[in-house]
Amino acid sequence: MKKLAAALLATAMLLATACSTNNGNPPQNGGGGGPQDPSAQAPASLKLTGDVDTSRTLTTFVNIQPPPAFHGNPYDDVAGLNWSVQPFLFEPLTDYSALPEKEYRPAALESFEMEGRTLTMVLRDDLKWSDGSALTVDDVMTSLYLQAAKGTLWQVAESIEKVDERTIVVEFVNESPLNLNLILPTYIMTPAVTYGEFAEELKGYVEQYRVWDEATARYKFDAAGQDMINDINTRLGNYKPDPLTEVLYSGPYVLTGVTSAEAVFEANPHYYMEVKIPKIRALRSAGGESFATAVLEEAFTVENGGLSPEMTAQVENKFKNTLRTIYIPEFSQIGYLFNYQKYPFNIPEVRKAFAYMMDRETLIKLAEPGSFISDTHATGMLPSLMPAYTGEGFIDTLTDYSYDPAKAEELLTSIGWQKVNGKWANENGEVVKIEMVTIGSWPSLMFPAEAYSTMLKEAGFDIEFKPMEFAAMIDYMNKGDHQIASYFVPSMSTYAHPWEVYNQTYLGAYAGRMNLPQLDPGEDRIMKAPSTGKEYNVTEILARLYEATDQSEIQTLTQDLMTLTNDLVPFIPLIEKTAPLRIYDPKLSAAEGEIGVPQSDFFWYGNLNSMLTKQLRAGELYFVK
Repeated sequence: MKKLAAALLATAMLLATACSTNNGNPPQNGGGGGPQDPSAQAPASLKLTGDVDTSRTLTTFVNIQPPPAFHGNPYDDVAGLNWSVQPFLFEPLTDYSALPEKEYRPAALESFEMEGRTLTMVLRDDLKWSDGSALTVDDVMTSLYLQAAKGTLWQVAESIEKVDERTIVVEFVNESPLNLNLILPTYIMTPAVTYGEFAEELKGYVEQYRVWDEATARYKFDAAGQDMINDINTRLGNYKPDPLTEVLYSGPYVLTGVTSAEAVFEANPHYYMEVKIPKIRALRSAGGESFATAVLEEAFTVENGGLSPEMTAQVENKFKNTLRTIYIPEFSQIGYLFNYQKYPFNIPEVRKAFAYMMDRETLIKLAEPGSFISDTHATGMLPSLMPAYTGEGFIDTLTDYSYDPAKAEELLTSIGWQKVNGKWANENGEVVKIEMVTIGSWPSLMFPAEAYSTMLKEAGFDIEFKPMEFAAMIDYMNKGDHQIASYFVPSMSTYAHPWEVYNQTYLGAYAGRMNLPQLDPGEDRIMKAPSTGKEYNVTEILARLYEATDQSEIQTLTQDLMTLTNDLVPFIPLIEKTAPLRIYDPKLSAAEGEIGVPQSDFFWYGNLNSMLTKQLRAGELYFVK
């Protein structure tokens, strides 16, 4: 933990340097929401004093599909109540931050205590759903059982028991420092009256098909239950309630309106506290041009949607009298996901060649301020966190995929490819056609990806560059229709721990998005390094890394996974990201922070809308008169 704390401190310094070198100086005071007053001055701080004004509406943004596709299932990231709206609508058990150190603050919970392998949680006694009905331990148990279909909790939980009407006790199989993250930040979004049937079936699934795995010292599910889990997931996926009339909400707001342009949230009358901002308007992020237009038209109170360097300069100039900008460390990465089983990226040499053909120094200039180059070795680890988890000099023992077209050409010719009339042809003499997809509304995805596709064209590839809307892009990746997807790649944004990035890569959501071979229930992920032929049981390594507490063991396991990923190159990271967050309205008071620099604070960590709701619960977010 001391090494990690030191790394996090170094991260803040690195981010500050990145903000001032890669994309110009970070904005200082200036700019604003509302008509500009030449004599106005931006507040000198984020926190303001004065009487609270509850008549104002806060405007932020969300990434949701427009009606009629939009629906109220929170387990559908494509068309349902996804991550961008969940903080407004659902209450977490605790609020969470990894900075300045890992911390959980009770929200729906009155208290929690972790002793050894035992977690005891006590629910508040004043929780209600948005229809006024009581929110109970049974509702929380429902959400925990649903994780048997959606998460890894039941691999490491020995038992989860309802003790009484307010208390739940979880017994874990080990004392991993990561256990709390599987439960405490969980949103309560599955009332038993709606999802109880699924929970009961999944309880039976856990009891009938879960078996102990000696190799990993955790549970896994027997393949015999696959038909049952497939049926449950299908029925869950087909559930599409009306989000305005059929969904119960546990959080500070209810959804009262949604159009193709925006969603409107109003204070939940049955929430356990009175929020100081009764109404929130969230613009739907539909495209880069429309988002930038909304910013320039003074539509937002606060946003961190991502702007190009040129647009950032324009915004800073236009709102120079009232704008306050800070930077939020995300421990996230943006890059390029290969379709691991789709030609030609089922060939390791092709994946490596494409890594060598990326001129990162040029592409980073097109990303939003606060971006800096991620690991050129394509290990998956974030440069800012490497010092905490690897030995000195280890990274230099791995292949560096910095820009080198000659090495790329050498790899391609080694598998029988050659250039014909300036175009790359494969071993059969056929011109190789490549499709690159991305989300058109996010500049840090769109602009570098467009430039990278141009680089690849100039290198002799037939490239189709295809910007898409957010939901369509996610659906496209999830179906495995892409060849290369410019998107967020596996990261360490929740745990700040290497287990997270490699679990996402090989067993989690990104394994699906990269189309890694699908595993049967209970089957281990075994990957072979193409250069050495060495086999890695990734499932076992991840299980050991999850529960490891000895620094040397964590380092050894992390370096094994870095070595494997460096040789496989299932994705190429380009950017390690810290997001600029802009407050336009000079009357909005927020949690304390230092303007113009990266933050290291409990309230300034997470996605935008989770940061807003954390501050609402703490009484830190409000308008002043």
